[in-house]
Amino acid sequence: MKPLFSFFIVAAALGLAAGCSSKSAPKTKPSVQAKKTGQVRISHIKQEQGAQELMLHSMSLVGTPYKYGGSSSATGFDCSGMIQYVYQNALGVSLPRTARDMAAASRSIAPARLQTGDLVFFNTSGSSKYSHVGLYIGNGEFIHAPSSRGTIRTEKLSNPYFSQRFTGAHTFF
Repeated sequence: MKPLFSFFIVAAALGLAAGCSSKSAPKTKPSVQAKKTGQVRISHIKQEQGAQELMLHSMSLVGTPYKYGGSSSATGFDCSGMIQYVYQNALGVSLPRTARDMAAASRSIAPARLQTGDLVFFNTSGSSKYSHVGLYIGNGEFIHAPSSRGTIRTEKLSNPYFSQRFTGAHTFF
């Protein structure tokens, strides 16, 4: 019985030593949770780095089909589903689901202060100030999931359709 007891003691000691010397768990992006209309701030992320990640993730979705209520690259996106997906996958940040709630959770900024990664809002329904949202990608352009022409694409803010319906610029940074 003594050899069996000694074996278990040695095995336990080796297990403890291995556990104490192992590398720590890999660091993941901190997740920021948003209440339905609570304020979301991502000040722990440098805007330049965050903007680059948001740009890369959003541009990889160009050509993905539009789907009302969609929030998946496999099945398609609506405008707010695309924004929510990009922020979650690029930065680990959970945003509210609707354009209106995203506007409420972010900070309004002057359009002249737009930077890559900020949100641009439009009234495309005629009844809601924040019925459509896109991600500003710089140089007067944004990426969005429009219901017309069916796929995620880039647009110029100067496009008459959007410039006439523009209702604001917002940021989470």
